[in-house]
Amino acid sequence: MNFWATPGLVLSARPYLEADKLVQIYTRQFGKIRARAKGARKPKSRFSSALELFTESSLAFAKPASGDLYLLTQAKLLNGFPRLKEDFGTITLLQILADILQQSLQEGEPDEELYRLLKEALEALQSQSECRESVLGVFILRFLEGLGHPLELEVCAECGKSLGSTGAFLIPHRGGALGLECSPSGPGGARVSPRQLAILRRWRSLPWERLAVLKMGKAHEREMLFILLAYLEKTIEKPLRSVDYYRSVLPV
Repeated sequence: MNFWATPGLVLSARPYLEADKLVQIYTRQFGKIRARAKGARKPKSRFSSALELFTESSLAFAKPASGDLYLLTQAKLLNGFPRLKEDFGTITLLQILADILQQSLQEGEPDEELYRLLKEALEALQSQSECRESVLGVFILRFLEGLGHPLELEVCAECGKSLGSTGAFLIPHRGGALGLECSPSGPGGARVSPRQLAILRRWRSLPWERLAVLKMGKAHEREMLFILLAYLEKTIEKPLRSVDYYRSVLPV
């Protein structure tokens, strides 16, 4: 049996067998992995709060010679991001973030830049809870770029002409925004106005700490986030089931 240690962020934890938990973790060294935490459901478990959603811990694993399930042997808390766990809306948004990572990433593919981006997003959510949907929107734009699907917003991804005052369509698998003349006539993309294009450009370029300067209304911020979530779903070709729940329990 081989042993490893790495920092990691918890994406999910559910009951497993009689007293264990099956956890999915995004680790800095090994990417997304699944692990069994023995005895984690016992009252005096050594794992305690280290398996809460998006808690960062220093983790020690054992890997059997066969099978893809790690055995979690130790979890030392590094950052619990406690302010994220105080608000129901933020907790529900974190579920979308976890869903994005679970549906988009293959197991065992580490990415130091993505790990850094994820921590930046969590820290921004802690400090700027009033614009949390903008934070997730920024994460999606930068996440898409890391996946190799950068969203072209300046010129038409088809003909290269500057996107003018008429808006555009966001078309997955076509490179991003297409001018109205180059867009297909059927469904397949979301139409965005010139104002919405401008917001997407600002989201991509603004530092996390300056997102609040945009002073977007809640309805507009929600609309922009859902446009990006729909684009991401079509890009990865998998549904994000947490989005419907978020929509239903947190109406604008």
